Amino acid sequence: MGRRAPLRPEPDMIQRTLALAVPVALLLALSPLPPAAGAAPGPQESDLGALVAGEAAAAADRPAGTLWSRALDLRGAEALGAPGELDRLLEERLGRPAELSAPATLLFVAARLQGEEAPQILLANALIPLLDHPDEAVAMAAASLLADGAFRGLSRSRRELVGGLLGKARDAARPPAWRLRFASTAHAVGAGEEGRAARDLIVEFLGSSDPELRAQGALALATLRGEPIEGQLRRELEALRRVPGERGALATSLLKRAEEEEYYRSQIREQRRLQEEDQVPADLAELVAVRQMIETRHLEGGLVEQEDLMEAAIDGMLRYMDLHSSYMSSETYARFFQDLEADYGGIGAYVDMDPDDGLFTIQRPIYSGPAYRAGLLTDDKIVRIDDWPTIGQDREEIIKRLKGKPGTPVKLYVWQRGMDIDLAERPTEDMAVTLVREQIEIPAGSWQMLPGKIGLIELTTFSRVAMEELRHWIPQMQADGMRALVLDMRRNSGGLLTEAREVADLFLPKNKVVVSTEGRDEKPVPLYTRYDPILPAAMPLVILTGRFTASAAEIVSGALKDHGRATLVGQVTFGKGSVQQLLPVDGAPEDRWADDNGNYRWDSWEPITEDLDGDGEVDYAPRVKLTVARYLLPSGRSIHREVNREGEVIQEGGVEPDFVVEPGLIERWRFEERRRILRSPRLNEYLNRSYPANRELFARLAVNDEKNPDHYPDFDALMASLDTTLPRDDVRRVVRELVRRRVQDEKGAEFPYGDFVEDPQVQKAVEVALEPLGQKPADFADFALVFDFAEEPAAHRDIPTLVRSDSAELRRARALIVEAREKGDALSDESLRELLEILDGEIAAGGDE
Repeated sequence: MGRRAPLRPEPDMIQRTLALAVPVALLLALSPLPPAAGAAPGPQESDLGALVAGEAAAAADRPAGTLWSRALDLRGAEALGAPGELDRLLEERLGRPAELSAPATLLFVAARLQGEEAPQILLANALIPLLDHPDEAVAMAAASLLADGAFRGLSRSRRELVGGLLGKARDAARPPAWRLRFASTAHAVGAGEEGRAARDLIVEFLGSSDPELRAQGALALATLRGEPIEGQLRRELEALRRVPGERGALATSLLKRAEEEEYYRSQIREQRRLQEEDQVPADLAELVAVRQMIETRHLEGGLVEQEDLMEAAIDGMLRYMDLHSSYMSSETYARFFQDLEADYGGIGAYVDMDPDDGLFTIQRPIYSGPAYRAGLLTDDKIVRIDDWPTIGQDREEIIKRLKGKPGTPVKLYVWQRGMDIDLAERPTEDMAVTLVREQIEIPAGSWQMLPGKIGLIELTTFSRVAMEELRHWIPQMQADGMRALVLDMRRNSGGLLTEAREVADLFLPKNKVVVSTEGRDEKPVPLYTRYDPILPAAMPLVILTGRFTASAAEIVSGALKDHGRATLVGQVTFGKGSVQQLLPVDGAPEDRWADDNGNYRWDSWEPITEDLDGDGEVDYAPRVKLTVARYLLPSGRSIHREVNREGEVIQEGGVEPDFVVEPGLIERWRFEERRRILRSPRLNEYLNRSYPANRELFARLAVNDEKNPDHYPDFDALMASLDTTLPRDDVRRVVRELVRRRVQDEKGAEFPYGDFVEDPQVQKAVEVALEPLGQKPADFADFALVFDFAEEPAAHRDIPTLVRSDSAELRRARALIVEAREKGDALSDESLRELLEILDGEIAAGGDE
């Protein structure tokens, strides 16, 4: 079952901005980011590059106070590029300040501050000149940004900066709010005597006989770092809290914070007392103190359990050691175990909440499962299970009700697009479908025979069924005359080492080293192939790799390359070559159950023999995923990218392809517009109207439409109804994507992710596969019509110059995504697939889930 991506947390900058003593209109309603007029991207410019360029041009005409919502939108768009790409683009622009207007500088600094490890000097150098800007709103905005915590450690020219801020704050000709803003920033950036001077200036306002100046001074003083709220300051805030409006709300918030701080200090005193009485071990005192700080002061401290905080602390220790060691709670381990085992009792469908209508939706049925056999198809909405409505229910609770003991019936009420919307809440019996649950095996991939008898297999995971499925698919393709094989592992982030060896065994002779594991105090231990291959040695084999090809997928790719059995096409792989072992935490309790089906995990219908917490469900003992060894390829080279704790690369890792082919990029506005029309009811209406009379035609177009929109019935009328500025070819791609979904539902077989019509990496793989056979893609009509042939003959490219720039943040982002896929964490398969495509700039029109 798919999993929903977690919500993105609010940036810390928002909270800091809202707490300023002198409110500045920093945050307005969010709005979409259309491309700026006159900012069309160049032919090689990425969608993020075009977006940044457009925002730079448009910012000049915007008031300073309206820029902050744009900064939030801009930061929210970072997923459209590679990890770290947005920060790189912003830094490049800020490094050329003469080319930026003042509003554009403010916009880009605000967006960059929300990223990781903001470059302090670069951002400060961009803001400081704006402190003297003739527009007071611009100057105040620059001062507000300089108050960010990122500049607290500023050393270069700090004294000069603080002196300038204080000089402006003492200018009696300026408005009080302006002076207080500069004094507050001087206090935030300054230290020692400088900080005290800034505070004294603010205190002067608090001592004024003018109630308005006193109010502004009190609010500014109360927000200073470390300022105790007592005496006259407390009295002034107590008076302000009784005044309706923003000031009263801010005063109330500041007083509440003071109360929480006092409570926290009392708890610290209590912890120290306990430590003195030896009730808390000395080496855990800081951990206990920080946990208490979170519980008492954090915005959501009252919503977390102490157990969750301790689990997070354990996870932090493990991640300190390396990117791949982690703590698995009982729930996380259960999901991880299920994904590796690749089977469960249920209806057989990938499901998630539809973000457009909030309904529980079948993203795609598993075509060997009972849901598909009962007639459930892609985009069907399950609105009731037996007598239990799903609308408004938690996604995990819905999934739990769908799962069950194989052989048990379940009655589903299915709403489809085009039906009366009221039927979603009050379904009728003619919408009911009763099916019988089965033991569902999650497929490890899919396959397709391409023109020229080139077999294409997408292998998405090394679960326990990976080798078994390949052993089934390959003979089928051989019987159909397969002459070469392309194995696509671009979306394969790994799995079981045993399955990696079994898969390599299908292609290599017996007694060949697949991989060696090298432990802390051990010599390398090799794993050998054990059987004869099922693919003839003379048959060309090409493997597609990508940035997210990781772990077991890298082992197989690297082993087949080292032995000269396969040619690799695509991108340098991820570089995850370390071995993790799952170890139960000593002393952690685990429930017991009757394992009726012998799969070593609890299924919801199996009786629990020991339920320690009485919740009616089996709770596994938590596990620690600990790095214990590294993988070595047959050549002896480690595939693991070694990175120290400062994010510096000690040793490059990954497997290099023989031919580097980067995925295609499109402008952001085109991507957004494609998504918009993909959800348009006009497209479904078009297919519902055209498909029944053109089944054979659409089946052919799903495989190859020759990139010709005119092959689709009434295409121009459809295009006109969509009211879009997209080129005809873009609309064709979107229509074809829906056609492919409809066709695969009808034939009961999934198309692989790679699409030879649209995918340049697949096209290169086909070219490489045909070369040993003495042929070229142009020899085949299906390929000749759609391949983007280079003018010069294909040749090995200079790999080092084509690999994109890297950073610690980019590596961390990749690691988190790969780990989410390994662990079966909160991202659904569909959401993760889309995220990976966006991060890679790989907006493919031929998606299949």
